[in-house]
Amino acid sequence: MNTALELRQITKRFGATQILRGVDLSVRQGERHALIGPNGAGKSTLFDLVAGRTRPTSGRVILDGMDVTGLPAYRLGRMGLARSFQTSSVFAGLSVWDNLRCAVLGARTSWKARWFGSNAIDHETRRVLESIGLFERRGEPAANLSHAELRALDLGLALSSGASTILLDEPTAGMNRSEAARALALIRATTQGKTLLIVEHDMEAVFALADTISVLVHGRLVASGTPDEVAANAAVRSAYLGDAI
Repeated sequence: MNTALELRQITKRFGATQILRGVDLSVRQGERHALIGPNGAGKSTLFDLVAGRTRPTSGRVILDGMDVTGLPAYRLGRMGLARSFQTSSVFAGLSVWDNLRCAVLGARTSWKARWFGSNAIDHETRRVLESIGLFERRGEPAANLSHAELRALDLGLALSSGASTILLDEPTAGMNRSEAARALALIRATTQGKTLLIVEHDMEAVFALADTISVLVHGRLVASGTPDEVAANAAVRSAYLGDAI
């Protein structure tokens, strides 16, 4: 299977503080890969590097075989990478429909496609809304959505780009068990065939969703493998999960 995303010897310093220490990570095409670790491990910094929000101090980021190290987020978006944020990033005053339509419109890279493709844009907007279960709420301002609905809209915004690789930042954060279960089912259904890199603190969600789990501790990867392999890893138990798992 081909590699969708690869990190090679990624380091990151902020002044004298080193956050990431030579991280090597490989995510296969179509894989659901979770990145876990205790607070302060460097997960958010690593995510920001992959998403183009900041540059590594050293190392390379490879997307679909191309070196994209340091490219800004908008360029990565045009190359097939999208991100959802831990805190919902929507236009609260716009309707659900208009939020999704803006995202679909933004994915059209030429003015000709935007101007003459209005029907296609509306069709794609409806398709995404139906896939995330918000079509009946399309006329509501985004500010009126529940937390779980906002997270679904965030997922829809990422899907609207047509990206093949999607970064999901804490997709079940702030949800109760039933909401989290529905969110996981939605992610499975809407991302079939896509590559996912997920940061998540909810271990039940991680082990239910991920094909592969990598564990980051103090800026280093200490383990990577299937959920069963990671759960059985003594170093992981000691550093993060605890024997209760």
